[in-house]
Amino acid sequence: MREVDVLIIGGGIAGLSAAVYTGQAGLNTAVFDQGKSQLKPISKVYNYPGFPEGIEGKVLIGKIRQQAAEFGASVEDLEVTGIRQADGGFRAVTGDGEEWQARYLIVASNLNLQPLNDLGIDTEVSPAVPSGKISRVKGGSWNGETSVEGAYVAGLLSGVPTQSIIAAGQGTQVAMEIISKEKGKAHVWHDN
Repeated sequence: MREVDVLIIGGGIAGLSAAVYTGQAGLNTAVFDQGKSQLKPISKVYNYPGFPEGIEGKVLIGKIRQQAAEFGASVEDLEVTGIRQADGGFRAVTGDGEEWQARYLIVASNLNLQPLNDLGIDTEVSPAVPSGKISRVKGGSWNGETSVEGAYVAGLLSGVPTQSIIAAGQGTQVAMEIISKEKGKAHVWHDN
């Protein structure tokens, strides 16, 4: 069994943004990504600051994935097939049969609700997404907390609008909540 501090299900913009911060803060972080980010097939993202000429969705995701890895997060190209509460945290089983133990869980995959179902976390259709095809956690909030202690959601599952920069910011907020809880004080990341 592999042990980490933070286990993130979903390698889209929200999950990877959270991983950048938890990794930089020294929390052992693993991201499980099946490569299905809704941003990947976008030919040009024009509404992400810093890229006024636009950037391909897969390139943007690749840059954030690389940054997360540079800050120490491992990104696993595996599916989480089951999750449950165990030993004061969470135990996940991956598609290759390996078990992972983590103190904190971030679910950042709005296409796979099974991890939330496994934990008994209720979802509903998100009113922030006009198509009605995306769910959010009932009672979800900006800080990503759920009804299960130590389990958070990031991105569209929190009920934020379907904009990449908002999802990135909300994923970062979730990471800040976890880091601050671990350190016992508000976390601030200032560059030198």
